[in-house]
Amino acid sequence: MKSYYNCNAFEDEAFEVKPEFSVLQSELVLKKLNKNNSASFAKEKVEYKCKWKKQDNFDPEKPTIIIPTRNMKDLIKKTIANLEDNSITKHCNLIVVDDRSDQDIKSLIGSNSYLRVDNDRGFSFSMLNNIAALICHKLKCSQIILWNNDLWTVNESNFLEFLRRHNESSSTVSGSKLLYPPKEISFIKEDDSKNILEIYPQFSGNWRKTIQYAGTRFLPLMPKVQTLSPYHYKRFGDPQDPRVNCDKGTNALTGALLIIELANFIALGGLNPSLAKNFQDTDFCLKVIENELHCYYFGKDLFFYHDESVSLAGSKLEDNQFLSDEVLFGKIWNDRISQLVI
Repeated sequence: MKSYYNCNAFEDEAFEVKPEFSVLQSELVLKKLNKNNSASFAKEKVEYKCKWKKQDNFDPEKPTIIIPTRNMKDLIKKTIANLEDNSITKHCNLIVVDDRSDQDIKSLIGSNSYLRVDNDRGFSFSMLNNIAALICHKLKCSQIILWNNDLWTVNESNFLEFLRRHNESSSTVSGSKLLYPPKEISFIKEDDSKNILEIYPQFSGNWRKTIQYAGTRFLPLMPKVQTLSPYHYKRFGDPQDPRVNCDKGTNALTGALLIIELANFIALGGLNPSLAKNFQDTDFCLKVIENELHCYYFGKDLFFYHDESVSLAGSKLEDNQFLSDEVLFGKIWNDRISQLVI
């Protein structure tokens, strides 16, 4: 496996978790998109400087929830409260990963674990989760749960049912159905529809409590680059549609919510560091399938709320990092994806 496609620190057996440590990672960065649809990448070394504080009651026998955030102090406070109020933190450890925040995130953590990560390149969803997973690996954990900072459980039994279905299956990585939340629990109380409609102008209906995620499909997305790109199946659809209100094996899942067997995550190199912002979840799932392991989608009468309108605020559908990730994902998978996708 190429060094810039996997977390280098996973291979360092001598690595020790300390209150302060650094991770040096090889990554590819898009330098030029050529007229003939080819692309030029440069290999760079990025240093991630970390500060770590473990919760006193950290139990490696429990799953560990990993939540990356940059600022968004009120949002992460709401998300932690959702986990604590529904007793999820009784069943799981919680690591909040603070990505270069200017706001005081640490003061909100309470008795949970805190990881601060600084670097000079910018946001990397992949490495934030990889470094937290590395810590869990060194602490002898067996299971991690990737959890977006704008994702909430409906109640305790809903979460425990999701965990039970995963544990009773042969799944390496599992996801579930995600719905847009009703307005009364949305984080943005005013005009959050604008964020949705700016990114999805073709949709003009009532999006609340419709499907945000219910599976992944692939289609050619960008005319400049011949890339098969993943997209959310049945977005804005009916959650009771039998095609999504079901449990099934699948080829890809969203990184907004994933239960992952940690030994497999480490063995497969974690999330691709060169796909810093997009498609690393699909990339990881395809590696799972390619290695004859299993991905499962559990959506039968089961769902979580994902307040995507928050993350879409001020965003663009395509930016430089999106383009880089899009092109690289195609370079990695286009010649193999038709053999793997169900």
